[in-house]
Amino acid sequence: MRTHLTRGGRAWLALALLSAACAGGTPLAIPADLPNRSDQGGFTFRWALAREPAAVRAAGVMESQTRPVPWATVALFGVDAGGRVVSRGQTDLRGGFGRTSLPFEITLRPTGREERFDLVLLHAQEGKPGD
Repeated sequence: MRTHLTRGGRAWLALALLSAACAGGTPLAIPADLPNRSDQGGFTFRWALAREPAAVRAAGVMESQTRPVPWATVALFGVDAGGRVVSRGQTDLRGGFGRTSLPFEITLRPTGREERFDLVLLHAQEGKPGD
């Protein structure tokens, strides 16, 4: 027995596959304790930093009290004693309709010269698509 999809059925199938692809992937492991906080561009970042010899990982949430965040680009910079960036990692955050909180995880490979790590909002699109 063969099954035929109507035009509407194909559209729903494509939408379901796209939704599954967007929702797929491993959920981020966001720690319960987020001791670091910064406010940038009207957004609040709460995050934790885990340092290991081969990797430094920042994990947390980007939040907005008033507006949805469809997507943003966030970077983690390793900065030396002279204020120079010596390592870098970044990630693109994908929100959705009405999402005001986005989890994130950024990993970088340290050089060993880092004195501090700065989390920086590089770009964010606010509001709903088409606004």
